[in-house]
Amino acid sequence: GAMRLGRDEWAAFAYAVSGAEVEPASVADSAAAFGGLAEQELRQLAGSDLAFRLFLPDDDYDIEQRTESLASWCKGFLGGFAEARSRSTGASVQDPRQGLPEAVVESLQDMAAIAQASVAATGAEGEDDIDEDELFDDNPIQVPMQRYQAEALSGDELEAAERDYTEVSEYLRLAALTVFTEYGWVDNAGNGDPNRGDAAPGSPTVLH
Repeated sequence: GAMRLGRDEWAAFAYAVSGAEVEPASVADSAAAFGGLAEQELRQLAGSDLAFRLFLPDDDYDIEQRTESLASWCKGFLGGFAEARSRSTGASVQDPRQGLPEAVVESLQDMAAIAQASVAATGAEGEDDIDEDELFDDNPIQVPMQRYQAEALSGDELEAAERDYTEVSEYLRLAALTVFTEYGWVDNAGNGDPNRGDAAPGSPTVLH
């Protein structure tokens, strides 16, 4: 618990993982944009209506691009989780499973398996490989991920690809909710400072 990063920290993390160079004049705007997105996701995660949705390309993009986006989403979630956990503990955790509920470990394992399956299917190497696969590889799920090329798919194959994509993205949505509900909920009586990750008066007492 108590793992939610502030706006500036989210902006710095996003720039770091994207490899983009930060222009001093754009720091404030970037922090506001990333912070706003993080707060929107937090509200969805905390909502009782389970309205949380993955931040993925819409259906106007072809199935190949959307399938690859699942790997990117998993890597981003795992990286953000590790970054927030490192900051909350003040040091790297020797055993990544230490202190985590079993349901959270299983969800993270599955995300790593999905990300690695997507990366392996593209034949990507080097920077596209993820360290999380080595950390959470005890019981990876079998996922129907492959490198789809939309223009080469028949009608039945395209339908199957769309079905696989829908099933995996829905599984990831539920896995993210599991991580949040099992590990991200904490009581909080902070002063509402968004850079401290404190809940504002009257808001749900949650951090992530």
